[in-house]
Amino acid sequence: MIEILSDQENKVIALTGKWGTGKSHLLQEVKTASEDEAIKKAICVSLFGISDMNQLCLKIIQSAIPTIQSSQATWNKVAATLSGLRKVAVGFNKGFSVLDDLAQLALPAILKDRVLVLDDIERKHEKLSIDEILGFIDEFTELYGARIILILNSDQLSDKDMWEKLREKVIDQEVRLDTSSAEAFDIASRLTPTRYGGAIKHAVETIKLTNIRIVRKVIRAINRILGTRDQLPEAVLGRMIPSTVLLSAIHYKGIEDGPPIEFVLQAGSSKELVERSRKIVAQPVQDEHQAKWKLLVHQLGINSSDEYELLVADYLDTGLLDEDAVDLIVSRYVAESDALNMLRRVHQFREHVIWHHKLSNNDLLVEARTLANDADRIDPYTVTSLHELLCEIPGGDIIGDIMVEKWIAAFAKRSDHGSIDRDFFRRKLHPRIEAEFDALADEVEAKTTLYDACAHIANHHSWGTRQEVAMRGSTVHDHEMTIKSLEVEEFKLFMSAMIDMCVNSATYIKHFGSAMDRFTEACRNICSDPNSGRLAQIIRLLFDDAKLASALTSSIENTA
Repeated sequence: MIEILSDQENKVIALTGKWGTGKSHLLQEVKTASEDEAIKKAICVSLFGISDMNQLCLKIIQSAIPTIQSSQATWNKVAATLSGLRKVAVGFNKGFSVLDDLAQLALPAILKDRVLVLDDIERKHEKLSIDEILGFIDEFTELYGARIILILNSDQLSDKDMWEKLREKVIDQEVRLDTSSAEAFDIASRLTPTRYGGAIKHAVETIKLTNIRIVRKVIRAINRILGTRDQLPEAVLGRMIPSTVLLSAIHYKGIEDGPPIEFVLQAGSSKELVERSRKIVAQPVQDEHQAKWKLLVHQLGINSSDEYELLVADYLDTGLLDEDAVDLIVSRYVAESDALNMLRRVHQFREHVIWHHKLSNNDLLVEARTLANDADRIDPYTVTSLHELLCEIPGGDIIGDIMVEKWIAAFAKRSDHGSIDRDFFRRKLHPRIEAEFDALADEVEAKTTLYDACAHIANHHSWGTRQEVAMRGSTVHDHEMTIKSLEVEEFKLFMSAMIDMCVNSATYIKHFGSAMDRFTEACRNICSDPNSGRLAQIIRLLFDDAKLASALTSSIENTA
């Protein structure tokens, strides 16, 4: 750009490139670095929304005034020109003294031997014709020695004929700016600093974001969400940054033919995430793009989504951030950083198997053995997928079997093995792991109390086989004893959850049978017992508030 500007024969120069890739930023750097006073004091004007030449002339004068005033000689010359023009114009025609006409008359004195930058040409008003712009450029370059730089967003140009006409008629040289993702991030991070630069830059390059404005918005979103937290483990940053960059880039329309936010959220593993994601984005997922989207998510190392991705999506949608929720999530991720490191190792191994063709089978088996040694730190669905992957490598089936064996042995020693729920998305399980789960099913279901089942449903907004069995098998006596024995907080949760099920019984009846009826009957029994005291009073208030008072009153009156 500097070289082209140094050649005075180049009267009209076009600087083109995609929107947001730094054309104006580049030109500012050129102005700063230039030793030519005309370039340093170039007048910059945007054509955005300009509908006629009078508006353009006025805007040029407004932009030129600061640079004119800085040079007393130039200012005196322009002032004298304006004064003379006013006298001549008024003397010739009283109606000719309006500002628009004076602006057009004064413009030659202002633009003589100056450099003018016309930005946002593609965003001009449709009333301003290309022929008027061509005439303006031709007049001021040929008659008044002006030089003009045209800045054009080539990806947003709807009128291709206009561009071809400019190219053919007036442009002497064209410079196309092709900014890389790394360059876009480097510029954006200088303008919007962040302490998470390394992780963000890697994700920006993976997504191939080149729009500096959007990269800055992504950085600001991450700075807002993560705040001033120092020394977060690499595994935690690897868990949070990629999905935040991707969701932000999608929200700010930075990815051409990119996935909808729904697609990213569906990488999770709970029913609530899927339901919430459908509310956030109703747009259907197109099959022809899914392979590309899956590859992008895989390259970013996003193995799953959870409440963090929902929080980010909500923040981008509303601008409101639940900082307490962020604190809890970050604390949990830090506590689970060992597991996150394990996920990173698994992702790296998959990358090696799929893409690193220079690695030998023996190299892959050596890496697989290190994963097998830590099989107890991997979830059963990942163990299953790794087993399948290893079976495709000669000799890998033996290591895959060892991995499954070690996982089962560690699972049997766990005190909380009964708390594991089946995956909502019904991901595949190795037959031996499936058998372990099935063998424990009866024992787990037998140990699940009515309160346990109800608390799980209330806290997770989902349920599995054990909750259904506990609810269906509950008796009126079970409900009475549960209500009477619970402490205050547990009592509040149980009553709220069960009353909600009664209100929305159509949703739950096919899963829990007549559990809601037995709960209502238990409440009627307590309310009809004169020894129930304030417990009966509380139950009546709760049922009355839920508009279910008749479920208690009619039966009690009939009994009386």
